[in-house]
Amino acid sequence: MAIRQGRCCRLDASRGNLVCGFPVLTINYCKKKKRREYVLFNKLQRRRVQNESPVFLSIFPGLSRLTYERLCQMFFEHFNVPGFGVMERPMAQLYAGNSLSGVVVDIGDYEINITPIYEGFIVRHAMMQMPLGLKDCEIYLANLLRSNQNIVNALSPPESPLDPETLTGRLAELVQQLWRDGHIKIPSNGGTVVPDDEGVTDIAAIVVAGKEKAVIESGMRRKATARATAAELARAREIEDLDLITVQFAGLSLTVGKERHRMCEPLFDPRLMSGITLRDSQELVHPLQELVAQAVRLTDIDQRNSIWGGLLVTGDITRCIKGTHIVLDGTTLRLTSLKGSVSLFSLD
Repeated sequence: MAIRQGRCCRLDASRGNLVCGFPVLTINYCKKKKRREYVLFNKLQRRRVQNESPVFLSIFPGLSRLTYERLCQMFFEHFNVPGFGVMERPMAQLYAGNSLSGVVVDIGDYEINITPIYEGFIVRHAMMQMPLGLKDCEIYLANLLRSNQNIVNALSPPESPLDPETLTGRLAELVQQLWRDGHIKIPSNGGTVVPDDEGVTDIAAIVVAGKEKAVIESGMRRKATARATAAELARAREIEDLDLITVQFAGLSLTVGKERHRMCEPLFDPRLMSGITLRDSQELVHPLQELVAQAVRLTDIDQRNSIWGGLLVTGDITRCIKGTHIVLDGTTLRLTSLKGSVSLFSLD
């Protein structure tokens, strides 16, 4: 049985594990004991007297040895477990990804933790933290949706307008519904155009078979069809560029455009949050990709290639918003010119 400290309590029936408990750092050990007692004996229905289930606990990195001792004492003496194991959460996440070396980027609600790991050991002096998280991205997108008058008028009708604070809360709830339902993606910068493959024509075989006329007529029909459908394709491309969706929210049908895909922009350009939050602007200097590059640069030279090869992005946002890993990998790669030249990482 494994217990991972997450943001909510939910049972993984397929594996018999329970994800429970947030925040991780709690000074009051009595509250921690009561929380875990509820998990073990209520949710998992273990019996204290005949508890035959070993427990594996993943915790936040950097806790003191005293905390480890108190955890062991709690589970052995109070919960009567036959076996107990502890692993720091980034290590458990990277091991679950079938790797022992890499850099774990854990995107939380209010902060992002960057943890380089080499051969199963955390490189502690290279750990970094970014004071920006999922909630800030939600606030940013809610601020963008204020420019959509259709949404604002639907949520706050002119005949019964909402106060600004309540409207902001409703927009934040709409943003949460959008990303949890998978309607938001992270667009990558640029793209690869795949050329049309018309195949290779074996002229000799055609001449021998006497099918020159059939091949010429087939090519002319294909060109005519392409000209006829050009207008239809252009029209379909225009509709696709609008990227409109209609969602049901609080009994209303709201149409949201492609501005919803800008939700994660503050992670890669924190300056966008200027004037939106009350955070100190000096804290939000470096974007996420620069912090990841800096964390890898702080490791030993002979470790960097192995660490860079195991980039892992975790957090609630990665379950519903796809493409975070690809964009982060691409933007960090542009900082280093070559993935193998991690020794050249610099924030200057």
